[in-house]
Amino acid sequence: MLKDMRITKKLPIIMITFALISALTTGFIAYKQAATAMEIQAKEKLYSLLQSRESALEQYFENISKDISYHSQSSLIQSSLGEFSAAWKELPSNKQAYLQKQYISDNPFPLGKKMNLLKAKDSSVYSETHEKYHASFTSLISAGNYYDVFLIDETGNIIYSVGKENDFATNLLQGKWVDSGIADTFKKIVNNPLASELIFTDFLPYAPNNNVPASFIGTASFDDEGVFAGAFILQLSIDKLNSVMQVTAGMGESGETYLVGRDLTMRSDSRFFKGRSILKTKVDTVPVNNAFAGEEGVTIAQDYRDISVYSAYKPFDFLATRWAILAEVDEEEVLRPVNKLNQLLTLAGVIIALAIAVFGYVISSDLASPIRSMTKTMKQLANNDLTVNISVNERKDEVGSMALALVEFKNFALEREQLRKHLSHVAKHDALTGLPNRENITGLLQEMLEQTQKSGSSLSVMFADLDGFKRVNDNYGHLCGDELLKQVADRLKYSLRPEDVVARIGGDEFLVVLPNIDNKDDCEKIADRIIHNVGKEYSLFGETLNMGISLGAATSPVHSTKLDELLNIADKAMYKAKTRGKNRLVYYVDKDMIKSAG
Repeated sequence: MLKDMRITKKLPIIMITFALISALTTGFIAYKQAATAMEIQAKEKLYSLLQSRESALEQYFENISKDISYHSQSSLIQSSLGEFSAAWKELPSNKQAYLQKQYISDNPFPLGKKMNLLKAKDSSVYSETHEKYHASFTSLISAGNYYDVFLIDETGNIIYSVGKENDFATNLLQGKWVDSGIADTFKKIVNNPLASELIFTDFLPYAPNNNVPASFIGTASFDDEGVFAGAFILQLSIDKLNSVMQVTAGMGESGETYLVGRDLTMRSDSRFFKGRSILKTKVDTVPVNNAFAGEEGVTIAQDYRDISVYSAYKPFDFLATRWAILAEVDEEEVLRPVNKLNQLLTLAGVIIALAIAVFGYVISSDLASPIRSMTKTMKQLANNDLTVNISVNERKDEVGSMALALVEFKNFALEREQLRKHLSHVAKHDALTGLPNRENITGLLQEMLEQTQKSGSSLSVMFADLDGFKRVNDNYGHLCGDELLKQVADRLKYSLRPEDVVARIGGDEFLVVLPNIDNKDDCEKIADRIIHNVGKEYSLFGETLNMGISLGAATSPVHSTKLDELLNIADKAMYKAKTRGKNRLVYYVDKDMIKSAG
């Protein structure tokens, strides 16, 4: 009826004819629709926040898995495990008592800082080995935000730990802590030792550390001949896990995200409780049980505080462990805008009922214009146009409330986009220098190699390693070392052409990619600039330092068109530069050298 009549004429007729009925009906329907829309929006926002925390948690555990897999196969773990095992055998018969006395009882540093002792004063082979490797493992803890690192020989002896707590030098198969989480992790590893297979143990009270909750992840380590040599195990940091889960952005006054284990106790600390909630606060709620049944969704339920909340839930699986991940906000906070809207609509309905006959046409025109604008705006937002300006959000009526809801939706979409970009940047760049990381540069280099093969062009790569960087860390501390790495990164970028790429691939090692460079002379020109700029004096925390850099270069397709072979050749060239006196470039041009590098 009246479908061909413009809204500016239709609304006055309807309003004037059905003044009171239409006012009350419109108010009621508008309220129900707005309330439903807000509740749906709240549920969608809550579920999106849950997905965001799930993504961050997946990234956290993915980084841990990559970290431990990489280090378990590295020369650091293989050599240190072998040398510590050999040094362990030379200790006096009561090895546990001897080492705990040297590194715990006689350690001059207080409890919680025992790791600061680099070497005991007993002149043993063990202490020499400890001095050799302790700084590297301390750096590993700092870089990965782990609580502790353990090396365990094939018979279950904890032959090394960074933290030097009461579990140090004990045996996990026969000793005091045979029923602990770390012992369970080691037993699973030793029962079926496989390279790169990760074993994860859920949080349990850890007796060696005053029953503080502890979780472990580890893998088997093998010597150069492929023989099982022991286990490499990390103790996860509760604070790091909390930093992943306790993000309050977008959670409002009462929102929080947290984890629950199979025993129905928390696996991350509550935002609302002081102290530790892990393994202490029980959460036996409907959303938690649904999550452990493999379900996901959003519902209204009583939380662990016995408060009615909107709860988004889903299962989270890591290795053989399942947790429930939840995002919750108090129902009262969610419904607060709906109640305010109800009050606003009730007041507006009374006023409209009294004045509709006189101001019907004015009101209809006032409604029609912003509705058309809102429709256009919603279509733009539906097409993911986040640049649209929502100009009607200053209104105080239903349209204004809808616009505010659209503004919140737009802002949340912008936050998600910014978060996505930030997480993508963090995953692809080195946290210290801001340079691309190993994974990023490897993928980029593979693409560039494929492009050079298609276009018939060339590129060169340089491995770069600082000369004597460990001495800086040992003599001046890791803060000085980190600042030096940042300045070296800046000088490397300054030394290159605009099209060149430099990445930090670990420690004091860098990789430089040089597009359209196909000969030794051009590589040497760039290497000369790098050596000159890196070799200038550094002023760091009141200290004046000098630093050299050794470079090894290889070219595609001259040396190889395969990524691994090309990097291997450049890496060997860099080590050749080290043996030739350091602070120089070695470019592989000799076929025998290339062959030996491969």
